[in-house]
Amino acid sequence: MNKQKLIVVKMVLSTFAAVLIVAGSRVVTAQTTAALALSDEQVLRDLVRQENEDKKMIKFTEDCIFVTGAYPRPLIGRAAHEQARSHLRISNRSIKDEIVRLVVSQSADMAEEFGNFEMSYDEPNKKHISFNGSYLRIWRKINGEWLVDAFFARPNE
Repeated sequence: MNKQKLIVVKMVLSTFAAVLIVAGSRVVTAQTTAALALSDEQVLRDLVRQENEDKKMIKFTEDCIFVTGAYPRPLIGRAAHEQARSHLRISNRSIKDEIVRLVVSQSADMAEEFGNFEMSYDEPNKKHISFNGSYLRIWRKINGEWLVDAFFARPNE
């Protein structure tokens, strides 16, 4: 092989090696991003599981939107939600959420969760109420912490 052909072969091999390195780094980046999303998904699943165990782990953003049949109008803001909740006259409240779908955004700063729930409580007159429903919860990651940004729930008929 003459010197000129050897130089061309070296250039082709160098270019091929560079392409493999760039492609390989993109695969690693995609795998790393997928691993981060998976860990975020697990964090959210753990928050819901702990909430089901009545550990009150789920927190809301400052300007969250909260819509349920418990209130006559949508509530906007964490303070409004906390105030309205404190006025509910129920006891022995139990809510169990079952996640049907949970998707974390590629940017890993937002997530959507859809699921079903079972709720029961006692009214002030001691009448026991129990029903099933569905919910949609939107999560936002702020300063590394997952917070509920919007929540919509309704009873199933």
